[in-house]
Amino acid sequence: MYLYIMRHGETDWNRQGLLQGSQDIPLNEYGIQLAKQTRDGFLKDDITFDKIITSPYLRARRTAEIIGGESNVPITVSDKIREMSFGEFEGIRMCEMDTNPRYEPIRICFRDPVHYIPPRQGESFGEVFARIQSFLEEDILPLEGSCEHVLVVCHGAVLRAFISIIEHRELKDYWGIAQANCSINVVKVEGGQPVMLERNRLYYQPKPQAGRGIV
Repeated sequence: MYLYIMRHGETDWNRQGLLQGSQDIPLNEYGIQLAKQTRDGFLKDDITFDKIITSPYLRARRTAEIIGGESNVPITVSDKIREMSFGEFEGIRMCEMDTNPRYEPIRICFRDPVHYIPPRQGESFGEVFARIQSFLEEDILPLEGSCEHVLVVCHGAVLRAFISIIEHRELKDYWGIAQANCSINVVKVEGGQPVMLERNRLYYQPKPQAGRGIV
């Protein structure tokens, strides 16, 4: 079985470099365009999905709907793959993390994740890893044998959790994994074991990422 784990298309908050987290921000026009180009890329590569699973947030659900197109592929919503919550720091400009003393807790999240302590209503990395591990074990691995191609549409931070778990990466390296909007990570599941085959496949020509949000 092949598992395709991808990030949603662009939102206005991504473009403005704002920390999105659990905020339910919709795709912008460019994000819709990226999703359509990705759909067309899958079709060109003759990849059709037996099942699509998406985060409940609008930006992921709309991306999943566009890629599903008119194929009548069942789309399932899973709260386990919602984006990581950053609590009171959602909505800040990420470029100000290193210059505004008030943002020191969230600066640690991105610069020194091993020592991150989440703010009120925020999530720890341990909590995110736990729900992604549960998703893999309970929602994905049992599909082996009944599905050939499965698409998961989620978010920048939880995508890094998927990759970290599958590749056995250390937490200190968490944010070193680049994931542009609509980037695709291809995983082969065989004998109950997921193995990363490809990271960061894009079906479009990316724009410069400077100033754009990574989650």
